[in-house]
This record gives sequence, structure tokens and C-alpha cells, in this order.
Amino acid sequence: MLDYHLHTKLCKHASGEIREYIEQAIRSDLKEICFTDHIPLPDDFDLAHRMHEQQMDLYSNWIEQARTNYPELKILYGIEADYYEGFENYLEKFLARFNFDLVIMSVHFVKHWSDGNWVFNYHFPGKTIPMIYEEYLNAIIKGINTRLFDVVGHIDIIKRNGDSLLKVVPGKISETLSALKKANMAIEINSSGFRKDANECYPGFDWLTEIRNLDLPVTVGSDAHAPEQVAFRFMEVYQQIKAHKINKMVSYRKRRMTFICGPE
Repeated sequence: MLDYHLHTKLCKHASGEIREYIEQAIRSDLKEICFTDHIPLPDDFDLAHRMHEQQMDLYSNWIEQARTNYPELKILYGIEADYYEGFENYLEKFLARFNFDLVIMSVHFVKHWSDGNWVFNYHFPGKTIPMIYEEYLNAIIKGINTRLFDVVGHIDIIKRNGDSLLKVVPGKISETLSALKKANMAIEINSSGFRKDANECYPGFDWLTEIRNLDLPVTVGSDAHAPEQVAFRFMEVYQQIKAHKINKMVSYRKRRMTFICGPE
């Protein structure tokens, strides 16, 4: 099993030392992990939830030291890079500066939404849930179409419990998954939703048939912000991947996708 979405305390909303995440990964029988802390953004955008750009060297050094200290585990160097319309040039230049193994695309903010309305806490009395979902997915599609990223993370993180995007806006989901296929990006199965009000993965298991039918590449991540969250509920996730006959599991090195066998 692989866990391709781990954070560090540099993002200011995670706890624990990097060695604790690694030791939990080893106890969980993981073969490979990737640290993907939150990317710095221009003009100190959302600085409360991400690194300063000056901390990138420290982040890189932590991972290099971890590789030396824990040779029994493959430890990759990644980043979770927010797509926010208008930041494309910054992202392109930033990502070119570092030798990442993996770049996860996420959308936490939508450009034209008012301040304070982000994907975890939005309030639009004048909009229906389908309208909100479509606006969010339009941002996801724009991010995919930049071709700046390798994997789309927690793709339906905006969902409210009981309002599956696949049921509410099925046409927009088809459009989004088709864009992913065209861009040769993988989709992440992110178990952190089990720790939140959604009480299910991002995306929900109801997406897995569509993912299989399109033969999309898949990664798995816990989105751990504390050591005990590494590989969170992975047995259930991998069992569902197997049950849905998804066998296009992938790994990354230097941003190159490699196909590996499906879960046994």
C-alpha cells in the first residue's frame, strides 16, 4: 500500500514530527509514502494554512534526512499545489524550481467567491447546491486544463453529507473525469473524508465505477495532518478499489507516472 498525501507541521495546521509520520507508515506496512505539504502562494495568500516560500529548503532537507534515516521505506518529495485562477504563471515557475516527485492539485478557494467562502465553509443563500457544485467543478476543470499537475486531490471535497456530486451534477462529473483522462492525470482516493462531516472518501465510493469505466489512473492518500492519521482506513479503501476492479494504480518518480499492480 502507498500513502501519497502527507503533511508536516510547516503548514501550521498539522502536528507531529516527520519521523512520527514515517514510523506510523512503517507500522502500517506501507511500502511508499509521499509528503505533499501545502504550497506557498503569492502575496501571502492563505498564509495561515501553508509554508512560507523561505521554508522550502527546510522542507526539502527534512525529506532528504528522512530518506537517510529510514532506508527501508520509499519516501517521495511532493507538494499539494492549490489551483486558484490567476496564479497559473506563479505555479508554473514555482514548480519548475523544485525536483518534485509528485504534484497534487487541489482547489480550496474559488476565484469569484467572496472572502470566507471556501470549500470547507461556504454559505450562499441565493445559490442552489447544484449551482455551487458546478462552480467548484468548473474551477477543477480549469486547473486540470493547465497541465501543471499530476494528480487531482480530494476532488469532491466540497460535498455536503448526503449530497453526492455524482447524483446532483452527473453531467459535470462526466466532463471533469473526461478532462482528467485527456490530461493523463491520476485521481486520488482520499480517506480524510472519513474524519470529516462527509463521512466517506473523496471521492465517494459511488465514483469508483465511473473511474474504472474510464480506466483512470488512481493514487491513494490519507491527507494526514497528524501521525496517527497515516493510512487512515486504508484497508477499507483498498478493498473497495479491488471490489470495483480498478487495477490502474500508479506510482510517481520525478513526476513520471508508473503503473503498478492493483491491490491484492
